[in-house]
Amino acid sequence: MSDILEALSTPCLAGSDSESSSDNDRDSVIGESHEDPSLTMVNQIGAEVEDSPLEETQTQDSAVIHAREYQLEMFEESLKRNIIVAMETGTGKTQVAVLRIQAELERSSSDKIIWFLAPTVALCEQHARVLRSQLPAVQVKLLCGADGVDTWTDVRTWNDYLRNVRIVISTHQVLLDAISHAFVGMDRLSLIVFDEAHNCVGNHPSSKIMARYHSRKADGLPIPSILGLTASPVMKSKLEALEIIEQRLDAVCKSPTIHREELLSIVKRPTMHYVFYSQPDDPDCTSTMETLARVYHSLDIFKDPYVIRLQADNSERSRIALVKALEKRNTYVFQQMKSLWRKSSDVQRELGSWAADYFISAAIDQFLRSVKKNDQWFREWQVEEKQYLANALIEARISQPPPFEDGATIIGVSDKVNALVQELLRSVDGTIGIVFVREIATVAVLAHMLSLYPSIRKRFRIGTMIGTSNQNGRKRDLSALNKPNGHHDLEDFQNGTLNLLIATSVLEEGIDVPACNMVVCFDMPANLKAFIQRRGRARMRDSKLILMMNAPNGLVDKWAALEAEMKKRYEDDLRQIQELVELEESEEGGTEVLYVPETGAQLDFDQAKSHLEHFCRRLSVRQYIDSQPYYIFKRMHSSSIDLPQVKATVILPMSLPPELRRIQGSSVWYSEKNASKDVAFQAYKAIYKAGLLNDNLLPLKDEFLSGVETRAGETEVHERWSPWKQVAHAWVHKTEFYRRRLKLIDHHGDVMGEFDASLPVLFPKVPAFEVFWDGSKTWTVETGEMKVVTAQNLHADQSPALIDLAYRHRKFEVRDTAQVLHFRSPTQDIPFQRLVGQKCIEEASKKDSAVIRDGNGYPFFFKAWLPTLDPDFPVKDMLRDQPTDVPWLMLERWSRRKNFLHRIDKRSFSSTPRKPTQIVYPAHLCRMDDTHVSNACFGALIPSIMHVVEIQLVAMELCNTLLKDVGYSDLSLVTTAINSPGTGEGTNYERIEFLGDTILKTFTTVTITATYPHYPEGYLDAIKTSIVSNSRLCRSAVETGLDKFILKKGFKGNKWRPLYVEDLIKADTHTDSTRPMSTKTLADVVEALIGAAYLDGGLSKALTCIRIFIPEVEWRSLDASRDILFNSTPMSTQLLAFLTPLEELIGYSFRNKNLLVEAATHSSFGFVNSTGSCMERLEFLGDAILDHIVVSVIWACERELDQREMHLFRTASVNADLLGFLGMEWTISQETTEISKDRSKSTIETQTIIPFWKFMRHVSPEMGKAQRNAEERHALEREPILDALRHGKEYPWVQLAHLHIPKFFSDFFESVLGAVWVDSGSMDTCSQIVEKIGILPLLRRLLADKVDVLHPKNQLGILAGKGLKTVEYRNEVRVKEDGSRELFCTILVADEVIVEIGGGVSPEEIQTKAAWEAYQILKAREDEKKNVEDEVMTA
Repeated sequence: MSDILEALSTPCLAGSDSESSSDNDRDSVIGESHEDPSLTMVNQIGAEVEDSPLEETQTQDSAVIHAREYQLEMFEESLKRNIIVAMETGTGKTQVAVLRIQAELERSSSDKIIWFLAPTVALCEQHARVLRSQLPAVQVKLLCGADGVDTWTDVRTWNDYLRNVRIVISTHQVLLDAISHAFVGMDRLSLIVFDEAHNCVGNHPSSKIMARYHSRKADGLPIPSILGLTASPVMKSKLEALEIIEQRLDAVCKSPTIHREELLSIVKRPTMHYVFYSQPDDPDCTSTMETLARVYHSLDIFKDPYVIRLQADNSERSRIALVKALEKRNTYVFQQMKSLWRKSSDVQRELGSWAADYFISAAIDQFLRSVKKNDQWFREWQVEEKQYLANALIEARISQPPPFEDGATIIGVSDKVNALVQELLRSVDGTIGIVFVREIATVAVLAHMLSLYPSIRKRFRIGTMIGTSNQNGRKRDLSALNKPNGHHDLEDFQNGTLNLLIATSVLEEGIDVPACNMVVCFDMPANLKAFIQRRGRARMRDSKLILMMNAPNGLVDKWAALEAEMKKRYEDDLRQIQELVELEESEEGGTEVLYVPETGAQLDFDQAKSHLEHFCRRLSVRQYIDSQPYYIFKRMHSSSIDLPQVKATVILPMSLPPELRRIQGSSVWYSEKNASKDVAFQAYKAIYKAGLLNDNLLPLKDEFLSGVETRAGETEVHERWSPWKQVAHAWVHKTEFYRRRLKLIDHHGDVMGEFDASLPVLFPKVPAFEVFWDGSKTWTVETGEMKVVTAQNLHADQSPALIDLAYRHRKFEVRDTAQVLHFRSPTQDIPFQRLVGQKCIEEASKKDSAVIRDGNGYPFFFKAWLPTLDPDFPVKDMLRDQPTDVPWLMLERWSRRKNFLHRIDKRSFSSTPRKPTQIVYPAHLCRMDDTHVSNACFGALIPSIMHVVEIQLVAMELCNTLLKDVGYSDLSLVTTAINSPGTGEGTNYERIEFLGDTILKTFTTVTITATYPHYPEGYLDAIKTSIVSNSRLCRSAVETGLDKFILKKGFKGNKWRPLYVEDLIKADTHTDSTRPMSTKTLADVVEALIGAAYLDGGLSKALTCIRIFIPEVEWRSLDASRDILFNSTPMSTQLLAFLTPLEELIGYSFRNKNLLVEAATHSSFGFVNSTGSCMERLEFLGDAILDHIVVSVIWACERELDQREMHLFRTASVNADLLGFLGMEWTISQETTEISKDRSKSTIETQTIIPFWKFMRHVSPEMGKAQRNAEERHALEREPILDALRHGKEYPWVQLAHLHIPKFFSDFFESVLGAVWVDSGSMDTCSQIVEKIGILPLLRRLLADKVDVLHPKNQLGILAGKGLKTVEYRNEVRVKEDGSRELFCTILVADEVIVEIGGGVSPEEIQTKAAWEAYQILKAREDEKKNVEDEVMTA
């Protein structure tokens, strides 16, 4: 018990070199100062930090305090037994209660209630806000007099009200009444929290509640757990009072013992100052007071409405009441007048005559104006009472007191007020203060008086705070001057708008206020409790506690004696601590060494803590997660040793598996330093044995990331493999050959010609492809089924003859010898070089079926026979001398192309001057081929056809060698996959690479999560990065030989030459030539082949392909990995009660409920639950599952999207801002009840909407504040965002960014999705979840309406890039005149300032907003320039 008083009342020594304040400085205090032993400071432990760059911080002593060790120490003690947590004001007692309530919710059934008791309504409201913030998915109800609880007279009403409720906050009397009348049974409560537990004495309602508790305990009946919170366990000035409170609460009073030195080193005690003043014993009444007295005495009691009503009633009861009222002048109006007189006397004594006159005149003026306006100010008064008193007061004509200036004491300002003014004026700049007064009336008058002093008004912004009562029907006092917005003043004081608060004792207990550097006790504290609590408000550095008194007070001497006694006990303890320090210095550390023989790495006792901290920091970089280890020490007493010894436990982050999160030390020590080193060593050794460290005793994450090779932009790879050398050799050795018939089909669908193509190797199936003869003629080449022919049935190759027909005019050297690809007409004999221009032109001949050649042998198509030539018809200069009265021919030029695989760009064709396609020529100068024109056309197409066949042969070789195990059935997918975008082949890998990337990441994520069941998400992400990185895939392409199959360059027709078998056989086949290639292209082709495998045969083929390129990973199918993950999670069929609505919301019933619990658990929840798992691994899984589902929908879109479009739509569908927003829109309703305030007391059933995000479990006050802020922004901005998502033509990037929804909102959804997949093993089931939250409906809408989903920053970059201009973003925080900060973004394009935007909530949001504005400005400029140019062109 003594240690509690010492911890509360005695400052710790400065410069303490205990382990907890030095060796653990990164775990506890940042920027801590120990300069003055009498001045210590504490920031609120539950201080909430906004994740905005503009978060305001206290400028005075803005030390960041991390006191989780002592909070956790108290929390763990509360799980073992009933305790009273005794800690200084502002050190985070409420957070201990939140942790304890979280734990109780975990282990109690859904029908149990946790009841939180506080002494005032204001304090109840504060606790309700905290609990609703940190437990948003749980129904928390505040129950007070305003709810009419005193009129609930049956169990039904209470049961209806408490339906679905898990936590109730109320004052003590509310619970006492409910228990006393058996409306709420004690057995229904699982935990009672007593805030300000020192009140549990005497006849206080809390004491009576505990009396019923003790009665049930004695009878062996179920009782709830008890948790008390207090800053001053001593209610009265007696040390024995603590034992009484402990007995009443059936609890042990505890304050941090192991971490007490750290706690006390943080707490800054104020220096105490005494201010004396003179006060007259019985001041003379003022004229205004005398007037008030005359009004009172002049009141005719027989005209009092109450007396008149009693006379009219004339019952026995009313006659008795009438006699009493007349004898004692006891009516409500007379009581109010007496109260006004009494309070004015008190005000005069405390504040002076001017104050008394002001008080009276202000009260009367307020009353008369209310009566005149008939407003609601005195609505509880009867109309007759108000009019009766108003008539009397109007006659009195009470006037306002005169104004006064600084130093004007002659008008009756008390010496006490002057003394206070002088203290305020002497205060340092930046003072934040509270003035405690005893009487409510004094609060309003003193605040008004101080505001009249110009010198005070310049320095202080003054507000007031008094206690409130929410009881229905209570009449407002005539003397109540206080404005009804006292809580608004408190909020303004909390946020810094006000810096001086005049308050009653209501501000002593519990209510959160900022740390102050001046606390003035205008009236002496009532007891030691009040003294300690007021002193606790002054906890800034160099703060003062000012006690005002008119003479030395024996009570202060009594408190000083009590503190001296406690100090003596503390000094005795200090001597023991000093002895312990000496033992610590002499105590030797451990000698055990962790040694790895394979590498020689070793770690000793003294290195363990720093290594453990480094390891924990590397686990996660997520917001709102503190990954630092923390230490819990346990004192071990022995009868043989005077001083206690210490054994340590270290708690590690929740990202680790449960068996590694709580490690015990191996020995006991005298010093905490050695105990912490010992347990850190044991923890690091356990981490190494668990496989989370490498053999150099460093985190594996570093090793994984170091394995991600650096990747150059380009590298040398093998020259592309050519099939023709292999084909040439096969022609010599093979006896069987493979033939496919090719059909050349015109645009009408008519067959122009048929030819047999033969190879000595398997002839791949060539999909039909188009050839483009010119800008107007598009033909199709189709291939038939493959047939096997013998050498005897294989006829001579007509390829030389066909090529000669088509290209002789180009002086093409063609030899009459076999080529690698044989072509032959199945019906015609086409001899070599014997058909070109062999026939004369005759009118009757079929000129349109043959090629027409001019005198130079150039080929033409026949168009028309002209018996004579029109003299006006244009002819070549060389033909002008030819006669026109002889037959001429209308001819069409032969195509000059060799590459017919690419469509002619009609735009460039029309913009470039070209020769006319049709000419005339004298018939007698022309010749015609002795074969059909289709043969020459086909000969012209042979280079293009050979290239197409070559690509198919390359793809087939790839499939038959490296990718043999995949078993592709559709070769066209492979040809697409190996075609890089620059080939111009009409197809490339970009689309299926996008698909393959998703498939690879899905398999990688699932496989490594199953393979490493104990690895934290940070490790898994590093492993995934090392596997799917472009550098790794690039290396795979080279190592497997894939590089030689990649098509980098397209077909160059002008360089094509016939390939003869005899030439290729003679050529050197052992060349090691190389070619440069983009490393990204190499990686992309690997992913494209994975995508092709998936399209060809689903996930199984894709997995086979992945195994070929990344063989070092033990790949598993999705089902096999899922089975491992499902079986590795402890099975439970019972779901935590408050998560049951979540299961209903997502529409899926889990077989293993633990998966949903894990998915809903943020890693900060490890404070409460050190055995379960957090959401991070499931979120890692869910991210990949979501990508897989969304990409599948995008791929199935009716219109074929290019890779860029697919990427944009995926980003628009899965970005964190959108997921967070949809998680706020995705809701479930839960029944809530209220009790009507009319006479019926009927149950009003309503539906409370609970959004998805509220079901995430955490215990971080910072997260709670971030959630509240996001919720407020969402409520204000949701409608325009919804409208844009449902109907807009542009994606609302700017609006979503402005919501600034923290990423853990989207993480939560992804973790739930991952849990559903592990539990169900079904992508279809997961797709239904993605459908329910609204992602898939939105995606389909974006695709169908072709919504512009390009991000503003990309839009700006593209627009600026057209002019080769650079874009620069400059963010800065500016301080405004009122001291607040604002985030600005300036955008410069080519060094020109385009836009400057302020009011940002985050850097990304303000950049997005600024980019949109800049894009609009530049776009307008571009449009204006274009309009001007158009006007010039048309002028």
